[in-house]
Amino acid sequence: MTTTPRLLDKLVSMTAIHDVELMEFSLLKTMEEFIRPQELLILKLDRNGQPCYQLSLRQDKYEIALDGISIPEEILMAIEIVRRTKQPFNRQVDSTRILTIWHILQAKSQEVFLITTTSHQLSKLDSYLTNGLLGVYRNFFAVLSEAQRDQLTGLANRKTFDDVINKIYFQRPLSTDPVQVERRIDSDDNVGFWLGMADLDNFKRINDTWGHLYGDEVLLLMSQLMQGHFRENDYLFRFGGEEFVIIIRTLNEELAFKAFERFRAAIEAHQFPQVGQVTISIGVTKMDPSIFKATILDRADKALYYAKHNGRNQVCFFENLLNNGLIEKTEFKSGEIELF
Repeated sequence: MTTTPRLLDKLVSMTAIHDVELMEFSLLKTMEEFIRPQELLILKLDRNGQPCYQLSLRQDKYEIALDGISIPEEILMAIEIVRRTKQPFNRQVDSTRILTIWHILQAKSQEVFLITTTSHQLSKLDSYLTNGLLGVYRNFFAVLSEAQRDQLTGLANRKTFDDVINKIYFQRPLSTDPVQVERRIDSDDNVGFWLGMADLDNFKRINDTWGHLYGDEVLLLMSQLMQGHFRENDYLFRFGGEEFVIIIRTLNEELAFKAFERFRAAIEAHQFPQVGQVTISIGVTKMDPSIFKATILDRADKALYYAKHNGRNQVCFFENLLNNGLIEKTEFKSGEIELF
């Protein structure tokens, strides 16, 4: 019972967090204190069963990997067992390491596992505490997901946008406590983030002609196409109405254009029930940590406005339009009100 006060303190701290990534940090830190592992991992697999996210904790240092995640064959085999049974897996790897894997949860497009490596077998109490912590995590994850997701499409809602921007710009989550995090994203220094603002063309006509139920179905199907055409680690938001924001990470403008154009073409080619063909316009800008969020959104919005008023059903890049003298730049200065 000597651990009870500390455990209660940890639970209070975990459930006071309103960010899934921070909650993952808290879960690993709590596990580290109680079972003293050699290594702790949270591993996420995409809908194809491929690793798409890894959060590790070693010697009080967190590391996040999004690309080039290499998982030993012995762990992959064990994960497959856990995926089928949804029961913890325990195995002595060698004389100094014992591997234990728990199934944490299965979200809409990801499956999440906790992997521990210890020098000793976990006691019944340790296993009981771990199962309890994972139960609390699952319950609170459901609450957070409900609050952070758009009810119709299941995409992230507008309220989560600021947190995502801070993660991208500062490479760390917002926290009142210092958290040492290394994000291993890509070895190429040229990798950047691109923000696209997408808007369905003539959406009011769809609602007026077929009714709001069919309009909602179009939005839902479009969000599903969006999730199918972008990667697990891209950020997809519904900002409201027929407006969506997409943040992708890629090497250059050419690859960014291909990603957005591929999505635009997929929408155009899809036959929506009753409505038929629907098109979408997208305004894109490169993200820059030296400028305000409001400026980034304003640039994407300007590119979108140009696309909508010059033919629709196209992808326009702010930087290209600016260089060609087709739009003007607006800068938000320090002290001005940010609207987003």
